[in-house]
Amino acid sequence: MVQPSFSHPRSDPSSSSVSNSPTAALDAFLDNQHQSYFEELYKSEAVCLCILRSLPPVCRHLILHHLWSHMPLRTTEVKSFLQLDVHTQLEVVDEIVRPALNRKIIHPMIHKKNKFYWPWNDAFKKGLRNALTGLGASNSFGVPFDTPDDVELPSQEDLVAYGEEAFEGILKYMVSSGLGIGFSVARPQAEVLELLHISGLMIDPTDATGENPNLNKMTITSKGFQFLLEDRQTQLWEILMYYLTAKEANSERSAEVLSMFFSLGCMQLGQDYSASKSFPHALSALNDLAQYGFIYRPSPDSDQFFPTHLATALCSGDAAATKSQEADEKRFLILETNYKIYAYTSNELEIAILNLFVDIRIRYPNLVVGKLDRKNVKSAMEKGISANQIISYLSSHAHPQMYNSPPPLLHPTIVDQLHLWDRERNRLKMEDTVMLEFFSKELFEDTENEAKANAALQLSVSTQKFLFIEPQTKAAITDFVKERQNQLRSGF
Repeated sequence: MVQPSFSHPRSDPSSSSVSNSPTAALDAFLDNQHQSYFEELYKSEAVCLCILRSLPPVCRHLILHHLWSHMPLRTTEVKSFLQLDVHTQLEVVDEIVRPALNRKIIHPMIHKKNKFYWPWNDAFKKGLRNALTGLGASNSFGVPFDTPDDVELPSQEDLVAYGEEAFEGILKYMVSSGLGIGFSVARPQAEVLELLHISGLMIDPTDATGENPNLNKMTITSKGFQFLLEDRQTQLWEILMYYLTAKEANSERSAEVLSMFFSLGCMQLGQDYSASKSFPHALSALNDLAQYGFIYRPSPDSDQFFPTHLATALCSGDAAATKSQEADEKRFLILETNYKIYAYTSNELEIAILNLFVDIRIRYPNLVVGKLDRKNVKSAMEKGISANQIISYLSSHAHPQMYNSPPPLLHPTIVDQLHLWDRERNRLKMEDTVMLEFFSKELFEDTENEAKANAALQLSVSTQKFLFIEPQTKAAITDFVKERQNQLRSGF
């Protein structure tokens, strides 16, 4: 089974497993789309506005500055706007607007009549103008539901509680399957479990092929453990991109579904909307999102729906906005230089995540005391969690009291020790090989050169005339040795 990957095509997957951007999964997905895909996306004014928000500030200001111009974006104007020297190389200017080029907001640079410029994508320009002036007719910002005055609507606090309960229920189910921790939470619906399996976050150990999993026997994978340590907004976008990839695998139009994600990100928390008027072509996807806590519907067949905080904060750029607690309440960890951890929390999910790499020794109603030790940290690393992810989790959840100490936030001794424990797993690397032993120096050197030329050489020990080659090249190298040996015996 081929699992979806959101790694950037131009990035090094081994560099760091910690994502710098909460929308990294979305960015990687969009980077692999063609011009026609963006043309369909930009029919929605909400998409144009959200894409603009996701750009770096320089690109954002450039676009807004030239949005109402009927001329293409000229290099001279960009240099003047950025106060660059008129002789600045075109490659430098092109790199500045690269994010806009990647999102197909402008087309590649054109040279005509001794002038260099980037043509605008008319679909994006029209969509963004309509979004800023309110002239659009696509209903991409949602159509309010006609609610009778005597009907009591859920409050914002109720919607936040509903969204948190639904999404944390999925996370609790995942972590309990890997640690044997029982949570009083209902098993997610079959559609959710199927997506967790397709995405590689959970597997059925008894299913060797990976094609017929038993949803009642699913356990978390190393990829799933890594997912648990991500911040909430990163988790949300990854789940949405897994869902979108599954839609594409079923030959469904994913552009309409992605447009709906952006539209939900522009809606207002506490406002109710009409499903049939807001998303007439994506009603099934909207129903699926209710299972993850993105929306609340009074009944499964109701046309009325309420976006929760998980949806309305998707395009805000504020990761803290997707959490039920205040930012300070999510900063609950105090880490001492003796590796002791004090966690001021009563959240079962947070405690379970800590239990992945912390030896929890004392537990009070609102305080957990534990210690980072080699055994528990290496156990977490065997599950696929890296030292960088543990460091990132500890930093992002550090108690405000830790900021009163001189930087760095985490003591270098602890950071270095986590990296050392991580490297202990990689001290030895096992590879299949074929060893050849020679008694003739000339034959050894000729075979070594032949192996190098065919990228088959793994290791050469010249003092003992040993060659280690790739197993799949054994037949070819053996034939060369026999042929060369006959030549040397014949005096050639």
